[in-house]
Amino acid sequence: MTLIRLRIDVDYPYPSRIRSFFYTALGIRTSNKYLKNSKIIAKMINESNKNVKAYWFFTLKTIPDNELLTLLNGSKHEIALHVVNDPKRELEQLEKATRRKIRYYTIHGTARLLARIMWKRWKTKSPIIPKNFPLQSFHQFPTFGLDRLCYLYSTEQAVKIAEGDIKDGRAIEIHPIWLFQRGKINHRGPFYETLKRILKVDAELKTIAVRKKLFFKVANDTKEYAIDIIPTDDFIAKLGQRGVDIFTFIERRWCNTISSPPRFWLGTEDNIALLQVTTFDEW
Repeated sequence: MTLIRLRIDVDYPYPSRIRSFFYTALGIRTSNKYLKNSKIIAKMINESNKNVKAYWFFTLKTIPDNELLTLLNGSKHEIALHVVNDPKRELEQLEKATRRKIRYYTIHGTARLLARIMWKRWKTKSPIIPKNFPLQSFHQFPTFGLDRLCYLYSTEQAVKIAEGDIKDGRAIEIHPIWLFQRGKINHRGPFYETLKRILKVDAELKTIAVRKKLFFKVANDTKEYAIDIIPTDDFIAKLGQRGVDIFTFIERRWCNTISSPPRFWLGTEDNIALLQVTTFDEW
């Protein structure tokens, strides 16, 4: 089975770049939505039956919390260092915080002024890696940016190109912040749909359609008239992680009734036109 190698640069702690900038610049860290997209990706990798190896490159501003560390247990994941300013100090602190042995590093790019302010790298030049630095550079491995690919091409085209690169032995480079959003200045993302197809996961979300209604995202299953839908807690949690506020579905009472639905479910009556056929001649 072909190995799917992922290089994951966790350089922003929150799904929002604005929140990441202010919280990081001010040294604020909250549990609400902290590394949210990284946790979604980790769960996708853990659910995948594919041969996956994920290398997670963290900075000192994106150190994984206990929830993410638990998700990164196992042979599919390896924690690595995303160097910003001081390689030795950052390595020491990351190993101490994660209690993991670090083997690889990459260098975080901060070409723009706001990024330099955020990471307190006042010079545009990259930090100097000492000759005796104990980590191996991951930059030596050939990679391709999936979030950049998904900016340029449709999901179908991106999947086809990515699968060809994977067969050629190239690693997939992704930045969790672009999982669902599109970066116009950076020309990145969104890459969730493409990654989902590559890893062959989230099949239960395949027919889910999401639409915006005022300030809310409302989802429904496009096959709700043809199948019985009974949402599980895990299913609802996945929708919530992907930004869905409300999920609606039809209870097909003409063939199946949901017994003892949860009290917090809200229901309303609706009309559905059905053709009643009782004999062959009527049909």
